[in-house]
Amino acid sequence: MQAYRRHVGTAIALVLSLSAEAAHAAVTVGSIEADTFIESETIPVRVAASSPDDIYYVEAEFEGLIIELTPAEDGYFEGSFDLGELGGELPYGPHVLTVDAYSTFGDVGSTQRTLHRYAPPTLGWNVLPNDTLTAGWRFGAKCIPTPPYECESIVAHFSSADGSVTLSNDRWWSPSPVPGLLYLKEWQSGGAYGIPLLPSGRTYTVTIEASDGVGTVTRTVGPIHVDRSPRLTVVQRAPGAILDFDATRFLFLDHRGRLGISDRATQAVTWIQTMPQGEGIAPLSAVYGALTPSGAVYQTTNGYIRSWVNGTRNAVAGAARLDAVNGDTAVWTTNSDDWALAHTLSTGTNRTLWSSAGSRSPFQADIAASGGIYFGTYERGWIVGPGGALLGDHEGNLQRPITDGTNVVGRWWDGRTSSSYLYTADGEEVFLGDSITGSSAGLLAHAGHAGFLKTDGAVNQVWLRTPDGEQHQISDFATSSQFDQTKLRVGHDGLSDTGEVLFLNDGDRYIGRPGGAPERISTDLGHGRWVDGSWYVTIGNTLFQAASAGASARLAATAAFAPEDRAEVLSTSFTGDELLDVPVSVRDLHEPDALPVLADGAELTGDDADTGGDLAPAAAGCSASGPAGSPGGAAALAAALSGLLALARRSRPRS
Repeated sequence: MQAYRRHVGTAIALVLSLSAEAAHAAVTVGSIEADTFIESETIPVRVAASSPDDIYYVEAEFEGLIIELTPAEDGYFEGSFDLGELGGELPYGPHVLTVDAYSTFGDVGSTQRTLHRYAPPTLGWNVLPNDTLTAGWRFGAKCIPTPPYECESIVAHFSSADGSVTLSNDRWWSPSPVPGLLYLKEWQSGGAYGIPLLPSGRTYTVTIEASDGVGTVTRTVGPIHVDRSPRLTVVQRAPGAILDFDATRFLFLDHRGRLGISDRATQAVTWIQTMPQGEGIAPLSAVYGALTPSGAVYQTTNGYIRSWVNGTRNAVAGAARLDAVNGDTAVWTTNSDDWALAHTLSTGTNRTLWSSAGSRSPFQADIAASGGIYFGTYERGWIVGPGGALLGDHEGNLQRPITDGTNVVGRWWDGRTSSSYLYTADGEEVFLGDSITGSSAGLLAHAGHAGFLKTDGAVNQVWLRTPDGEQHQISDFATSSQFDQTKLRVGHDGLSDTGEVLFLNDGDRYIGRPGGAPERISTDLGHGRWVDGSWYVTIGNTLFQAASAGASARLAATAAFAPEDRAEVLSTSFTGDELLDVPVSVRDLHEPDALPVLADGAELTGDDADTGGDLAPAAAGCSASGPAGSPGGAAALAAALSGLLALARRSRPRS
């Protein structure tokens, strides 16, 4: 009866031109209210129909199924299709839903709506958070559609503090050899459709967006670093951002906030802790730490200091900041800066170094390999050494002292200039020079050499004092240079055994030596360091060796990594909880190189306050050391492109 009514009504509509699209339709049918995408076994339908005469009957047709829509309020008619009555799976693609409305005089109005049995395209790309794009490795992405749809466009937006770059690809000018797929690759600039290489020296958050004309898929991944300096050679990659390394281990933090130690030879990971995250807690970029002979010591996001000693996690302090680490000793202060203590990692004991109730003076210390501690505060002008020994007494604020076990160097800042002095093992005081900067990270000491900043009247230049007392100007730039410093290693990484100096100038990293012009080795991303006879740079999760005359590599990894090996390997999509914002630098404003000051207030108590989803150890990896897409889309895609997906979704190799 329904089919008969529909056929009669259709005939009348054709003869009398009374469809909803006719200029003077006797029956008016509004837009069909139904979900554009079919995601379940039912399709609810709602439509408004009206006529000068009464509406007698309204029906809807979908893929051969016909249902009657029943009257609802305000002239609407409603019903629902049960797709189970089709007797099989509804194919992916567009499907037309038709609604006919009849008046009591047989007039008919019709309207249609296209619905989609749809799975969005799958995105793949060849970088993960904390990766560093290097020479020979260019960004690539692909859009893999769900048939019968085809990818129409794919765009990658790279955003950084220094500017943004957009890479795009449209099917009209770059057809894929595989039907429906669309590739996006970072090509050298040139030609009408040239895509520029991403500028080096930037840290990006990447947003990838692909469309098949029906829906759009967006994914975000970061941070991603770019440094294609030819003087850098990849040695090895860690499972996350490298916080510290030695010949056998990495201390790293991955994009999920998991801190771990990775054995460089076996890649076995010992998970230490998952960092708390959320409102009122410092970002992951505030986490820092150092390897120790027995494990590691580190600062958490919620203000705790923790140690990992021989496979056991220990509480060092709460509402505190980690100031210096060497061997079995760590120095920490309360956030109020009025109490400083030395902590012995192997025993878990503390001893007071300095206390001044109500002080806001930055406390800054350095630890010699022997365990001797030198520290300074704004309270008094002396460098305080082991046993209460006092070095120097100058006007201004005493900044962080540095020792190489033989010499001690320190700076006094009067608000306009910083005056640097060196103290020999015999107690001799040597004036090194003045610099026009308030940064306390302006001194280096290693193997009897001292690096220091000295003004030429306009800008700061890098100088070197050799063990025999000679002084040499290393840089001669029009802009001020500075040393490449990082928390817990201030003053220790920028000098080689032979007196080469690592420093930064105008966005680049240089190696300088007496009697020669400085050599540019990379951008200023990451951190450079002299280790065991060679220069190394860490950027994100990547350890590089820096080429320099006379340097030989002794830290070459047993599982070295060639960037081009993974240039075409595409990772699978990430879910929302795997994304990480670009790190934000956290600094104490009252002292240029002081450590992060977390929010004052009620102190955190108890070891349970920072568990944040701790992980049980996966494997032992410590050795002795010195200082330190939608489910529906996947299903459809597997059915249509199973072989291609197996290749596109393979896991990228890890060093």
